[in-house]
Amino acid sequence: MPDGTRERVSGTPGVPGPYHDLAQSKVGAQEAERRAIARLMTGRSSTRAATSSRRAPTIEEYRDTFLDAYSAAHKPSAQRAKRSILRHNLIPFFGPMRLDEIRQEDVDKLVATLLKRGLSRKTVNNVTAVLSTLLRYAVKNKVIPAFDLKFAIKAQSAEIRAVAPEDVARIAEACTDPRYRAAILLGADAGLRAGEMRALMWCDVNQLAREITVSRSLDRTNVLTETKGWERRVVPISDRLWAALKALDDRRRYVLSRRAVDEPMRYDVTRNNIHRIYKAAGVAPPPKPWHSLRHTFCTELAKAGVPVNVIKELAGHKSIETTLRYMHTDRAAKREAIDALRGPNVQGPRLGGSGPSRGTITS
Repeated sequence: MPDGTRERVSGTPGVPGPYHDLAQSKVGAQEAERRAIARLMTGRSSTRAATSSRRAPTIEEYRDTFLDAYSAAHKPSAQRAKRSILRHNLIPFFGPMRLDEIRQEDVDKLVATLLKRGLSRKTVNNVTAVLSTLLRYAVKNKVIPAFDLKFAIKAQSAEIRAVAPEDVARIAEACTDPRYRAAILLGADAGLRAGEMRALMWCDVNQLAREITVSRSLDRTNVLTETKGWERRVVPISDRLWAALKALDDRRRYVLSRRAVDEPMRYDVTRNNIHRIYKAAGVAPPPKPWHSLRHTFCTELAKAGVPVNVIKELAGHKSIETTLRYMHTDRAAKREAIDALRGPNVQGPRLGGSGPSRGTITS
């Protein structure tokens, strides 16, 4: 039983009794065992079993059910992330505590512990999101009663680091390998994620309509999956991206193929090479050099006044809130807005001036 106690079950298939309808065989014996355990766990055979069956499991005891049932349809990368969070964060912290024993103070202590370990607030929210999902799944399956707990903490949105258009041109020009020139423009001119670039096949490139269909992605372990958010999209090909694609061998299966074999370029190779390309172009690489090219795509569309719903569809965003992050003004527009407060032909104070300008309050 879940609490460690034992109940003995017995019976014989094919003889008068609860299993008389079963064959006297290994299969019949296994079915008899299954029925006996089911009756015991539902409390129809034993008062003590009925009490034991109501005991809620711990996170470790419920882990396999959660991963094998709830997460089975998720992308492999998402499954690995949940498994890692359970193993390294949730199971060690909660230990033998049962799911129905978890209170708000326990969640808050988990958050405090993770923050003290130096984890970012976004990472902490990723951990508590798995805890929340597991508990809610247990509620849906009537393993534990409904609860009212708060899991997420406030966290700033990640800064959008887009590569300047002039730097994109320099990076593309610095490529000696035509595959990487095409990859850079797939990010900056078509908004593909790194995994989507590596998964792109020539059958996805409509050369008559000059469009790309984005429907697959490769994770870091080269497992082929759906795109992020399961969003399939079609993106027109710009003139310079078209020229870059025409320089590649379209007789291969993958657009960005390895040289020796017709297989997609590996994640670790593309990660290392993009830093070398930025350096060769004299451009400081952002923290995410591939993904920042996608940020360039969305940011430039927003600056050009493209409607937000069109940007959402071209970028493959699942939520409009994600797209709205790009509908921001750049530094030059902000400076013009502040300068407009002074009125026309009014010189503002300069840093390091010898004295206060007119209108400055002094004390």
